Amino acid sequence: MGLETRDLILIMVAFHPSSSEVAALQRCLQQLSPEIGYAVVVNDHSMGEPVEALLAAADFHLCLADNPGYGRAVNRMARLLPAAVPYLAALNTDLTWEPGTFERMVGWLREHSGAVLVVPRIVDPDGREQRLCKQDPTVLGLFSRRFLPRWLKPGWLRAYDAWYAMADADYGKVQSVPYLSGCCMVVRHAAFRAIGGFDERFFLYLEDADLTRQLRRLGQALHFPLATVVHAWGRGNHRSWWLTVVNLQSAWLYFSKWGWRWF
Repeated sequence: MGLETRDLILIMVAFHPSSSEVAALQRCLQQLSPEIGYAVVVNDHSMGEPVEALLAAADFHLCLADNPGYGRAVNRMARLLPAAVPYLAALNTDLTWEPGTFERMVGWLREHSGAVLVVPRIVDPDGREQRLCKQDPTVLGLFSRRFLPRWLKPGWLRAYDAWYAMADADYGKVQSVPYLSGCCMVVRHAAFRAIGGFDERFFLYLEDADLTRQLRRLGQALHFPLATVVHAWGRGNHRSWWLTVVNLQSAWLYFSKWGWRWF
């Protein structure tokens, strides 16, 4: 099936995924309906990596010697895809899902023209909810959640964290959310093009907050629990000083762009 006849193209950005991660993802991709295809961008590619097993059946792939970051990699691929493809998805390679998941999201978007972005329910491998819906970033919200242990926080700051992380949100309900997770985003292609895709100044972190906020100018950005993906999530920035620096750079860029909202 040609690219022009696809309803949705999944754009996956790979950065040295393990052979087990690739095998799990491959099983999911093999069960997609013919109307859904996929494309792969391999960042920092070295010959012989396990991710190469995904390339033969891909509609398109790019193997990059450099690592341009998540958003820029998605943009590079999106620019190569026909405008006739009505929907795009940006997703991590550490995801798995049941057959029909993306078909359900596309079907819902077809019937709800006011929505431009949907993000499915996201769970851990053991089925626990990853409560990733959040308010628009604030300086206090980012600092508190990244640097302060819970035992050190006074009651008012714990309450603030709960508000910022939308702790009272009903994750079983389709709802508008200010800041949606970038691990699995399904977006109208026309809307993605209209905003210029991801802001490429974000190497990593907060590119999803920025994209959600940009898309909200065009329509609804929704948490969509009628579809579920499993996310083998790793908090890399809590383990790496370099990623912590990248996170801080992204925060500076975000607030410089949208205004310094302190709390």
